[in-house]
Amino acid sequence: MNIANVCDRFAVLAGSDSETMLQWSPLAEDACAFVQARCIVSAPDSEQTRRLEMLAAAYMLRLYSLCGGSQLSQFVAGDVRLTSSADTAQRAAQLWQELAADNTDLVKSDGFIFGRVM
Repeated sequence: MNIANVCDRFAVLAGSDSETMLQWSPLAEDACAFVQARCIVSAPDSEQTRRLEMLAAAYMLRLYSLCGGSQLSQFVAGDVRLTSSADTAQRAAQLWQELAADNTDLVKSDGFIFGRVM
């Protein structure tokens, strides 16, 4: 897996920029290690590698949301109003669960992930 590809996919999922990515890049390494440890394919081809990188990006998004990286719910300063969805962590968990279920040919699906049986 290429960590840069995982970070690119994460940036799209999280709506982040490259400056934010530097702060969260250790999560990319952890996410890649987590997915690689669960991988059941010894030598994934390029298509399988892209799928694994997307899984790692989804797992990274889940970690990011648990760390409070996107906890802004509403901020108002004069005429400027910033809002974000309060259910980011729930959506990140759902994305991870769905991608993990869709890719059972690549990763182990048994065991506990974030308190849920896969």
